[in-house]
Amino acid sequence: MKSNSIISLACFLTIVTFSSIQFSCNKGQQLTILPDSLKVSFPLLNFQHNQYYTLDHDVRSIELVLNQKIQEETVAGNLDFSDKNGSLSANYDLVVDGSIIFIRLHPGFYLADGWKYELTILTGLKSVEGNTVVVEKSYQFRTTSKHLSDLTVSGTSGDSLQRTLIACISDIHCGDQRANDQHYSWFAKNAGALEDFLIYVKNNPRIKELVILGDLFDEWMVPYFVAPFDSLINIKNSGDYFKAIANSTVNKPIFNQINEIISSGEVEVVYVPGNHDMLITEALLNEIIPGISWQGQVSGLGKYNPVPEIAMEHGHRYDFFNCPQPLVNDGHIIPPGYFVTRLYAAGLANTSSRVKNQQKPSDDAFEFITAWSVAFGYTLAHFNMDADTIQMDSSKVQMSGVDGYATPMSFNGARDLYAANIEANWLSTQQINQVPVPSDVFLAILNGTYLYGAALFEYLTDYLAPDQPKVVAFGHSHEPDIKVFPLEDYYTGIYANSGSWIDPDQSNYRTRTFLVINPGNWSGSDLDVVSLYQYNLNSDQGGQNQTWRPVLIKEESIEKE
Repeated sequence: MKSNSIISLACFLTIVTFSSIQFSCNKGQQLTILPDSLKVSFPLLNFQHNQYYTLDHDVRSIELVLNQKIQEETVAGNLDFSDKNGSLSANYDLVVDGSIIFIRLHPGFYLADGWKYELTILTGLKSVEGNTVVVEKSYQFRTTSKHLSDLTVSGTSGDSLQRTLIACISDIHCGDQRANDQHYSWFAKNAGALEDFLIYVKNNPRIKELVILGDLFDEWMVPYFVAPFDSLINIKNSGDYFKAIANSTVNKPIFNQINEIISSGEVEVVYVPGNHDMLITEALLNEIIPGISWQGQVSGLGKYNPVPEIAMEHGHRYDFFNCPQPLVNDGHIIPPGYFVTRLYAAGLANTSSRVKNQQKPSDDAFEFITAWSVAFGYTLAHFNMDADTIQMDSSKVQMSGVDGYATPMSFNGARDLYAANIEANWLSTQQINQVPVPSDVFLAILNGTYLYGAALFEYLTDYLAPDQPKVVAFGHSHEPDIKVFPLEDYYTGIYANSGSWIDPDQSNYRTRTFLVINPGNWSGSDLDVVSLYQYNLNSDQGGQNQTWRPVLIKEESIEKE
């Protein structure tokens, strides 16, 4: 199946290249044969992806610049601005000023946001010298989405305050009270911002859904020498642990706001599990957050399709080190990444000194052992930890019942447990995990650091398939991004990543980021629009009264059919 996709992609690129060359040749011939023909440009607009011009949704006029002065009487009837519903000529005036034509929108009429428009110029348009355009021409325009903080009701082009937007966050990584008190939680400094953001979501009249793409809870980020479950603090199992996370002083306002969003009845809250909370269940999640929509699949995984052409999941399904591993040890699913995280948490807790040596790869399960050694070596070096002090062969990793592991383990023991069969079982593991297109071990290891590649391999390279998603949204990598695929000028899909809300000093990327997706099936547009935002303090305000606001980072749109 994948080989067919690659062949199809190669054919597609060949056709695109040939078409581009042919277009360039034809364009050159037109310029040579008809040097005096009218030519149109839009110098104030950006030409995106060699396909369309971008218009601000609140623009009041569109300026066309021609290479010759225009006969004013030839403009009417030979220039038409329209959308999917037909001509909009009743809503604008055409004003000619020499070689410039202005399309001026009437007062009270506004373009819809995230909408496709078309300008058609007929051969009847003439210059004062009598020249015209060579052939009838059409130009595509797309309006930007309306900024989240702009709640002005627009006019007759279909824009309104109807709820059509999906706000998507992921990777908050809330820890329990111990994690906050002992400073090994990834999440604390952005808690106030996230609480404010959730209030913003609740009060925004355009948001229809809040999708949390996993890792709201963090059951992994616990120093290896700390018992995750401890009856002295009433944490006896994973259920108690997740409840303790929700009730910690840092996190409780967050969960209160999520519950208030659900109680308001206006915004649906959807949850897709991640790797750091892969042991949570639908029943437990609904006990903590009543009324939340669970989008889980097999153990530790989930996926959500708000509309058929949009696929959303955490992304760890394709990550060799972090996906559920149900075949390594019967009855258990935690992957090797869990143990790397336990070591990392120890570094956060400032318990170790310097690194002296690292594990050497063995001949068995070479790819896994190499990746394990690199991951552990990086963590040791990052925190200047001493491998001898940690004693990798000693049973110092306190498990206390996590995923059914009751007794302490050693790091090397965990390594050997996975190395025994993780590679041999990889194909079967992917089948259990419902991976659409199985990959080899090496590629799956790379997916841990380059999740965009997983989106391409799993979803976007079968671009001729009728059921291929147009938009794929992941979390997991903590790297907020929007990319088009396969080429900037000829794309058939959009990859988006929601980033994270972990503490800024714990990330190499922007934090407090989120996606806003406006499905065309809900808005009535021909376009699916994907926007990436960061939630920042308003720099225009000074002093102690600064407020939070969403700041647009990037936006892309794609025709939904």
